[in-house]
Amino acid sequence: MKKLNYTGLLLIAVATACHSPEDQKKDPFSTAHAVTAKEDVKIDSTLLIVAGRQAGRIYLGQDMQDVFKLLGKPDDGDAAMGSALAIWNKEKPLLIFSSYRDSNMVIKSVKQISVAAPGFSTAEGIHTGVSLKALKAVYPELEKAAVYTHLKTKAELTVYDAVAKGIAFDVQKDTCTAITIHPSNKSVNEVYLTMYPGWKKL
Repeated sequence: MKKLNYTGLLLIAVATACHSPEDQKKDPFSTAHAVTAKEDVKIDSTLLIVAGRQAGRIYLGQDMQDVFKLLGKPDDGDAAMGSALAIWNKEKPLLIFSSYRDSNMVIKSVKQISVAAPGFSTAEGIHTGVSLKALKAVYPELEKAAVYTHLKTKAELTVYDAVAKGIAFDVQKDTCTAITIHPSNKSVNEVYLTMYPGWKKL
């Protein structure tokens, strides 16, 4: 009888090990990881996302000349009517939308930041690759802000925004593909551009 009990305990231990927290951390789509990461994960300050404030070393209101010193020349971009969109690393892009700080039209400052690189993360463990369910668990106030469709593939991209906090998420197939930092209490749509060529807002 004792031998049977030991066997049962061994099977329970193996089953528990197969679903350990360490395994959940390896899965970027794990909603459990996204919700509990605040206690388990230390985020590099150069990659920390703070809603309504910054993404790593880039922060809202920052002089674009300082941004260029940090990141170098953009790989791509667009400019019109005193506003500009600068793009670094097209594969996993960092996009910065800027415009003149005031009516003097001398200094252009950061108005919005969008990151797609998986290294960037909030203190709660939210990063690109997590599920929409994980986003809503951390930001239950999320609202659908816009929907885009790809002109060639007809793929759909939905933008969800936590307006009061100043953070929005691009979601494709229930997976976060980009995180946007914008001023708190100001909708992402107020400064949001179609940041991806070939996409059309519905």
